[in-house]
Parts: sequence; C-alpha cells; structure tokens
Amino acid sequence: MNLVIYAEGLGKVRDLVGLLPVIKRLNLKFFLDGAKKENYEAVQILSSLSVYSGIVINEKADWEKLTDLMYYALCGRVPHAPIEPFQYVYDMYQRYILVDYGVLYSVNLSALSDSVLKNQHKDTKNTEKHRENWQRFFYEPTPCAACAGWRICLGKYEFLKDKTGCQQFTTEWLNLIENLKK
Repeated sequence: MNLVIYAEGLGKVRDLVGLLPVIKRLNLKFFLDGAKKENYEAVQILSSLSVYSGIVINEKADWEKLTDLMYYALCGRVPHAPIEPFQYVYDMYQRYILVDYGVLYSVNLSALSDSVLKNQHKDTKNTEKHRENWQRFFYEPTPCAACAGWRICLGKYEFLKDKTGCQQFTTEWLNLIENLKK
C-alpha cells in the first residue's frame, strides 16, 4: 500500500534526509503544491533522493518551472525516482488516446482530515464532472479544443483567462513524449 502525502512544501532537507529509511520503507509518495515556486526544486530534490514525488498542477502553476521539471523528469540522465504527473503521462501515452493525469490526484477520502477532506471532495467532484463533460470542448467554440496539448490536458485549465502558458506547456509536453517514444 502506498501512502500519498499532499504537502504545501518540503521543509528542511536536512530533516528529511534522516527520515529517508522510514519514507522508503513506508513507500511514501509526496505531492507538492504547484502554486509555490520553491516546490519545483523540492520535487526535484525528493526525486534525486529516490523518493517518489509529484507536483500538483493548478491554476497558479509556474509554466516555465513546470517545463523545466518535465525535462528533468523525462530526460534527466542521473538516476531519480519518478516525478508525477510526467511519468504517468509518459507511461500511459499512446498516439490518439486521451490520458487523464487527474486520476493521480484522486485519493482515499477516508484517510484525510476534515478540512483537507472538504477541499479534496470538492476537487474530486470537479474532476469527475470535468471527465463527464470533456466532449463539450468540441461542440462549443473554446480555445482548448484547438490546443495541440489537449490530449493530455483535457481542458483542465479552461477557466484560466490567459491560456498561453498552459497551451505552450502541454504542447511541449506532448511533443517531448512523442519524440521520446519514437
């Protein structure tokens, strides 16, 4: 069984290093908030310490930092643990098949505190509703329907006023995966 920890940040690395044997024995996975710029480097540190980790891509994501993290995750030559959602999309990707990395952020709601539970329940309902309605992108005129990266984003960021960052990021992500799988 894996235990996924959603955290706002990493904290002090020196405190974490002493806990590595426990973290690895418990097979802990860490997902950090993509709204905080320092978390992109923190995920890289966790991965380099062989700790399975990921970044939660949300409306406040730094698209440039996400792009750098994506290249580290998929092209890094130094051994490191998987970084999500990049590894999941890479593993699941097949040309002309939709990949919904939103499933990575779904968790067992019974294991969460009340405050986290309320937010996660709301996010899960939104993800489920989004999955049910993805077809509407093609019968309603939306910028997302014309985005080359739509097959892996599925319109998750349609609510953003400026979609330039997410479109460039998901398109580059998709192109990288296709090039790596050739």
